Amino acid sequence: MKAGCWGFIASHYHITPAAPNSHLFFSDHLIPEFPGRQYRIERIFTLNKKEMRDALQGITHANISVRNFPLSADELRKRLKLKDGGDRYLFATTLNRDNRLILTSLAQ
Repeated sequence: MKAGCWGFIASHYHITPAAPNSHLFFSDHLIPEFPGRQYRIERIFTLNKKEMRDALQGITHANISVRNFPLSADELRKRLKLKDGGDRYLFATTLNRDNRLILTSLAQ
């Protein structure tokens, strides 16, 4: 993340950044030579209580990462009532000023 060549990475691999400061990228296919971790998004939800309850049904543990999001990973973990670890990953990010999302993925 410290190298800061996000524009080059996005154009070279034909991927779309989630937002200018999130350092998360989206693609509709797997990129084997991509120089970073890749996850398949299973579900996208907001901080709406009903959406969170539905999306996290049966999930007790998750690895949480936040990028350009108003809560820290620990604060979000507390709010979601999840324990750290497991094979589930949650990424919390802000797409634009008021569009905060949480993405769920299983370990690849």
